[in-house]
Amino acid sequence: MSVLVTNAKSRIAYNIVRSLGEKGIRVYTGDFIKHPMSSYSKHSYGKIHYPSPFRQQNQFIETIIYAIKKLNLEVLIPVGEETYLISKYKEEFLKHIKLCIPDYNKILIAHNKDSWQQIAQANLIPTPKNYEIDELQQCDCCSEISFPLLIKPKQGGGAWGISQLNNLKELKNFIRQNEHIGRPMKRFFIQEKIVGDTICVAMLLCHGKCKAKVVYKQIRDFPFEGGQATLRISIENREAENSLIRLLEKLNWHGICQADFIVDKKTGTPLLIDINPRFWGSITQGIASGIDFPYLIYKMAIYGDVEPLMEFQKGVMTRWLGGELRTFFSALRYSDKKMKFIKEFIRPQGHALKYDDISLSDPLPFFIWMFDVFARAIRSRTTGAVSHDSLDGIWE
Repeated sequence: MSVLVTNAKSRIAYNIVRSLGEKGIRVYTGDFIKHPMSSYSKHSYGKIHYPSPFRQQNQFIETIIYAIKKLNLEVLIPVGEETYLISKYKEEFLKHIKLCIPDYNKILIAHNKDSWQQIAQANLIPTPKNYEIDELQQCDCCSEISFPLLIKPKQGGGAWGISQLNNLKELKNFIRQNEHIGRPMKRFFIQEKIVGDTICVAMLLCHGKCKAKVVYKQIRDFPFEGGQATLRISIENREAENSLIRLLEKLNWHGICQADFIVDKKTGTPLLIDINPRFWGSITQGIASGIDFPYLIYKMAIYGDVEPLMEFQKGVMTRWLGGELRTFFSALRYSDKKMKFIKEFIRPQGHALKYDDISLSDPLPFFIWMFDVFARAIRSRTTGAVSHDSLDGIWE
């Protein structure tokens, strides 16, 4: 069988390519940049260059379908936000190739925080208190709100667009504005800040029935405090599992999904804060814990279903080295015992430690990624790399 994996510049795609390639599956890698890291993996059979799925959507679809026909590809595994575009035109793709992704209307529900929160509240799934900005602008109830608060985008992840409001004055100044970070205010909402550990639940479902799962705790993040996990460990949390299963059953979900929870330090209750209706940054955690989501998705695309795999190994630690290097100084600054932190950073103590982005048997992709980061940083003439192309508006 031959597979096309998109968004090859990401470490997520790299892990999918590595998982399938190690099983002898022929994997093609695709992206709109010239040198995506996954295409330099020894497991990549060939590279496909396509137009941007954000700015040239019709051309993107045409190029993918052309490649499917030309190379006789049999399975398509979308990785990044191009998943949403492929889902939107899923019926057209299914004429040419097998794939396993949710329907577009369900992706939009899961991707929009204000949409899934209504379902969560109706099904008694704990979430933080949320406030619509236009409601706060129209009523005199700001003084009744507890602080701190977070400004969060209705669509978006990885700490993008998140800011903190510490008092009533800051809140009133904010809601008087017409935009936030250059975007309309209607794209944001306000949420109470919950203090506690971040835990994540990832699942594979077949028409509303859970087939596989993994739960893990974030130990460090990039950006520091609130970003993507750079170091994590698999744990058990039945309450969070049950919350996500109840919500996804209501949606009759088909495919993979990942959600973030914060365990309230005061009550011990995991509160649902975000849903990711596509592959997520910590896909390595599932693979290392015995839940090979890429291979399960591949088999579900071909056969329509898979045998349930509901047990995963606890205490397994995984690491995103690139993110760790970028968050090192922030984490060190907030550490009480700096020498102990440095020793632990150099050599984390965890069972079966596995890396997202580097492998001794397949090292070239990591160095390609580093080259890409430095090249973008130089182009931006700042200390941080400019982002690759992304959607200007919202998925709707």
